[in-house]
Amino acid sequence: DIAEAGRHLLGLVEDLADLEAVEAAGFRPAPDRIDLADCARRAAGILSVRAQERAISLVTPAEEARTPAIGEFRRVLQVLINLLNNAIRYTPGSSTVTLSCGTDGARAWLCVADEGQGLTQEQVDRLFTKFERLGRSGDGGTGLGLYISRRLARAMGGDLSVEATPGQGARFVLELPADMDAADTDASYV
Repeated sequence: DIAEAGRHLLGLVEDLADLEAVEAAGFRPAPDRIDLADCARRAAGILSVRAQERAISLVTPAEEARTPAIGEFRRVLQVLINLLNNAIRYTPGSSTVTLSCGTDGARAWLCVADEGQGLTQEQVDRLFTKFERLGRSGDGGTGLGLYISRRLARAMGGDLSVEATPGQGARFVLELPADMDAADTDASYV
């Protein structure tokens, strides 16, 4: 109980530090050449035990899949871990969470799709608000994760959006600038 309380307090402190950083004037993440498919596989690896505990299957991009993008690696991984952690938390056990990615012109995207209860339009409208927990209590969340994640995505020249229908799960989509030079060069990724 003490260890769990300590982890909870550490999470709160980290959320508040991230909140202060993303709301600071002039906050700019460092642009890196990254691979969103690799980031998806890494995030799934980090949370695989938590998913297994709930009998949730994580489907990730194939090992050879590549989605070159521009964004700060550490911050992109932070966003993906938040999205994936939420998907695992709010998806029923014995279901699937799918991470997929691709490019659409000058945009690279990564989608985290779950089989949870979905969201109403009213919930979607409030979802990215600071301290919003959609009336949930007792799950350990601070209501800052999605707010911080969207701020990070936008600071990296992208966005974070959601598509959801009640009873049909949710799809969170992180968009970043595509690495347009990756096809022309032997790009090295973080």
